[in-house]
Amino acid sequence: MLTQNSRTRQIFTLAILPALLALTPAAALANGTRLPNQDAEATARGNAFVATADNPSAIYYNPAGLTQLSGLQVLAESYSIFVQNDYTPSTGGARVEATRKVAVVPQFYVAYTPEKSPVSYGLGVYSPFGQSTDWPDSSGFRTTATYNKILFITMAPTIAWKLSEHLSVGAGLQVNQVHADLRRGIGIVPNDEFRFNGDDTSLGYNLGVMWHINDHHVIGLNYQSGSTSRFKGTETLSPFGLSAPANIDLPFPDVITLGYSWRPTKAWNLEVAVDRTNWEVLNTATLHSSLVTTSIPFDWKPSYYYLFGVTRYLSDGWRISAGYAYSENSVPDATFNPAVPDMARQLASIGVGRTFGAISCYLTYQHSFENSRDVSGASSAGGGHYRSTLDALALSFGYAF
Repeated sequence: MLTQNSRTRQIFTLAILPALLALTPAAALANGTRLPNQDAEATARGNAFVATADNPSAIYYNPAGLTQLSGLQVLAESYSIFVQNDYTPSTGGARVEATRKVAVVPQFYVAYTPEKSPVSYGLGVYSPFGQSTDWPDSSGFRTTATYNKILFITMAPTIAWKLSEHLSVGAGLQVNQVHADLRRGIGIVPNDEFRFNGDDTSLGYNLGVMWHINDHHVIGLNYQSGSTSRFKGTETLSPFGLSAPANIDLPFPDVITLGYSWRPTKAWNLEVAVDRTNWEVLNTATLHSSLVTTSIPFDWKPSYYYLFGVTRYLSDGWRISAGYAYSENSVPDATFNPAVPDMARQLASIGVGRTFGAISCYLTYQHSFENSRDVSGASSAGGGHYRSTLDALALSFGYAF
């Protein structure tokens, strides 16, 4: 016969392992938790922007690009994502749809270059990672994943230096505030629930180089360091009245992006870029609590974005851009979890903007073609067919003082 203490340990053991597998940040896009769309104009170009980076969002895309700006400039933006995920069991049965939601991701940038100074300064607030999934209790994998959300907000003070007419470098500090709210069923009594709430503040950095070979050819390189979120929070089991302090370390990856911009005339800017996200850092995580210590294998893999963008500059300050991006899947079948419905994606985008006087604005529409994935052999969820669509709007307003 189980003692109260051993029963408590058993309940926590039943709850923790699947729940911590669900703790992995699941992005609205592919490539793990990456949210690379941090500027409306860059998004319109398929995020092929590392060798262009000619507005205050250079703080994210390539800090060296700040030296192209003059005076004080402010840029306020939002990226609104609508994602639909659904699942069809391999054993047959009705299709299950995740709750449809619109997620709004704000960004804010300030850039300042004193007159005749080779040094530029910037401050950005953005969300380079994040996730939100909400599966119904009728999904068939209720004890694996229900509601999962991670908020990741970065504040980045940045500095750039124009070394010569052709070469600039930049660097930024990244201060990350991360929050996790994760829930799933336990499977002991009806409507039972495991919930983890945790927070962390972590540090990283960003480095960039921009080489203007001449008026027609520019090369950009950006490196964003990884960081580790050491979540500290509370596990709660309902309706059992059980809770305990808990903590877990989860690494977020470093990212390197290389791009080439070709400007045949002043009216055109074409760019190609490749972006590598080092998800290989996420191998095995360990949950520590006062009741049990559990190791959770993730075994994610590095993944790539392949990016292409073009901008046509028109008269009266108008410009129009289009882009394409292919994003690889980061999560193998063996450790797949419905909280992370990661799959390869193809994304197309188009945007239009105008600068009139000190004011600028940009509006972009992004669409992910229907993507699907068949999963078999997953350690934490039954196999089946997963399908996802994505539409997004990005809007920016800028002012140059």
